[in-house]
Amino acid sequence: MQSIAFLYHPAVKSSRFQDRKILLAWAKSAGSLTRQCFAQQRTAPIIPAVNVSTACPNCNTPLQGRFCHACGQKRIEPEERRLSWFFRQLVKAVTMADGRFLGSLGRLMFCPGALERDWLAGRRRRHLAPLSLFLIANLVYFFYPPLSDLNMSLAEQVQLQPWSRLAEHMVDARLEARGVGFDEYAAEYRVKATELAKLMVILHVPLLALVLMLLHPRRGLHYVDHLAVSLNFWAFLLFMMMVVPWVLALLLTIIGLGSQGILQLTLLGLTCAYAWQQMRLAYDQPGGWALAKLPVFILGFGITHMIYRATQFLLAFALS
Repeated sequence: MQSIAFLYHPAVKSSRFQDRKILLAWAKSAGSLTRQCFAQQRTAPIIPAVNVSTACPNCNTPLQGRFCHACGQKRIEPEERRLSWFFRQLVKAVTMADGRFLGSLGRLMFCPGALERDWLAGRRRRHLAPLSLFLIANLVYFFYPPLSDLNMSLAEQVQLQPWSRLAEHMVDARLEARGVGFDEYAAEYRVKATELAKLMVILHVPLLALVLMLLHPRRGLHYVDHLAVSLNFWAFLLFMMMVVPWVLALLLTIIGLGSQGILQLTLLGLTCAYAWQQMRLAYDQPGGWALAKLPVFILGFGITHMIYRATQFLLAFALS
């Protein structure tokens, strides 16, 4: 009876009442959270699974255009799995029938400075990069007979250059040590010099870029910008030296006149005119100001060519 009376004691009744209130509050809070979770599940957007056909096969990123914005790989189109597409790409690669190449080549040869102006201004997508044009010109020159001005003979190295006295002393010592004649060694030297002439043309480019950098110390231009101008200049020079002699020889044969001096004067005149126009447009300067810089440019060009010749002699001499 005492235990039953204890259950109805006022203090016990008050404690049980407080426990009931806490339990009801907890249940109400749990119910509210449950309703919110179900509501979020009903309103949450449904994210579709990545489809293999709309995902980049390289990085599995969903494609939003022709190219993947994550890795840059092009979307593979159904036509690219056909044999006809392969042959079209093969013909394009062999004949270089690309709109950018033909347009870039035309502007390189007949619009001096136009490619460089667009490149320095950031408009680069529409044309081939300067390095690409130079490598194409160098590749064509690789299958072309060596140009005499880029491939000096041993006799020219020991007789006609500023370092000829030193070169003659080195060659005489080599001939005495091997016990061979000059003509025999000159033939061996020419083989190595011809191989180097195909590979060392690019040596002119960074040296000429230094000359351009000294002539145009403008803010905002870096050495690589002048390097791009130098690459295009030498790409033009290689194409010109491979094409103009044949055209000029044909014209002079038709009219019955012709000499080595006329060819050299023609090449020099075209080179000077091209360099003047290129500096005027590429660096956005008045024609008179570019003309005033032209003698310094020609002098710097000559110095870089002398460095090329001396380097070619040293390497060919060391390898022969």
